[in-house]
Amino acid sequence: MRKHVFSFFLLIGAALLAAACSYNTTSVQGIQVTPAQIQEIRLGRTTGLELFMLLGPPARIERLEGKDGRLVYAWTEIKSLTFPGGYQAVGLRDKEERQTFEVIVKDGQVQSYRFIKR
Repeated sequence: MRKHVFSFFLLIGAALLAAACSYNTTSVQGIQVTPAQIQEIRLGRTTGLELFMLLGPPARIERLEGKDGRLVYAWTEIKSLTFPGGYQAVGLRDKEERQTFEVIVKDGQVQSYRFIKR
C-alpha cells in the first residue's frame, strides 16, 4: 500500500513539474520578414538597394543570368524547454521554427517574392 501511495505522489509531482515548464527562446538566427515589410515591396518598382534597406542583408545571394539575382532571407528560432527556477534543457525536446523568404531581382528591380516551405 505504501509503495502505491509513494508512486501516486511521485506521479503527481512529475505532472506538476511538467505543467510548470514552458518554452523560451534560446537562439535566433537570421532576419524574419514581417507582413508590414512585405507590404512595402512594389513589384517592378522596388530596387535591390531599396530591398536591402528594407529587409537588411540576405542570408544568401545567387546570381542568375546577367545582373539578375535570387536573394534568400532565412530565419530560425529555437525554443528550449525551461523548468521552474530558470533551468533550460537546451537540446532536449527543442522546438524550432523556420522561415525562408525568396526574392527574384531582374534588371535591378524586384520581380517576384515568395515564402518557401520546408
